[in-house]
Amino acid sequence: MKKAPLSLTLTGLLLGGTLAYADFADGLVGGLVGGAVGSVITNEVYNSNKASQPQYRPVHTKSHKKRHKAKRAAAPVMNDAMKIQKALKGLGFYHGALDGEVNSFETRTAIKEMNKAYGIGNTASLKPEERDTLIYLGTLFTFDRNLIARGNDKITRGKRIQTALKVLGFYHGKIDGSVGPMTRTAIASYQQAYGLGASPQLDFEAEYQLISSARAANDKNINDSITALKSLGHPSVPQNSRQTTPKPQDDTISKQPKVIQMQSIDALELSQPTQNR
Repeated sequence: MKKAPLSLTLTGLLLGGTLAYADFADGLVGGLVGGAVGSVITNEVYNSNKASQPQYRPVHTKSHKKRHKAKRAAAPVMNDAMKIQKALKGLGFYHGALDGEVNSFETRTAIKEMNKAYGIGNTASLKPEERDTLIYLGTLFTFDRNLIARGNDKITRGKRIQTALKVLGFYHGKIDGSVGPMTRTAIASYQQAYGLGASPQLDFEAEYQLISSARAANDKNINDSITALKSLGHPSVPQNSRQTTPKPQDDTISKQPKVIQMQSIDALELSQPTQNR
């Protein structure tokens, strides 16, 4: 009895479904044929079996990376401690990061230097009036940065407009650069108050006037806050200056009681003989 050709035997095995897995097919075909025909059949069986497996799912790495890049970290919220550091930095006393660590060595050193410079004291602590003024001053320095920021992109321009409207008292929302309904309402109120119409849109000239007015007002607020800080100081008066008082005032004040005293003595001397008589 003649044996069937090897190719027919392999074909029958494939059609019969006995080659269920690629590793078994690789071993059988590679061992029997060991040539180009075996490698071709092996690749076909391997690919067909792998594609039919339900757990196989292609992974799209590029789109996954794009989605990951789209997520941006939110900007840190400026709390009171960071505003104090911002104010100290704007005044030239603090040179560290705005991390909100008011008890750090750098921040305490800056507070002490400010207290000494303004005659408030020689300590590294803040009085309640100092703390409130520095928090307000830190906000003003942030406003100043937004007002002088360069760039005409939507976010930068939106922050500039929102800050200007807030300084002038027309905007009470969050400064995020997104010009929404609240910002447009504030723009219309500003233009109506300044006789520029009631449009929620700003042209070039109106925007220039808005930013210029806000910068002038914000600069005044900064100067007033610095003056308030300095007024909290009580510098010691030198000993010599305490004793130097105008002499004419001393002579005038010293003579008045003497005149009154002499008059009273004369009156007593005149009245005594009368009573004796």
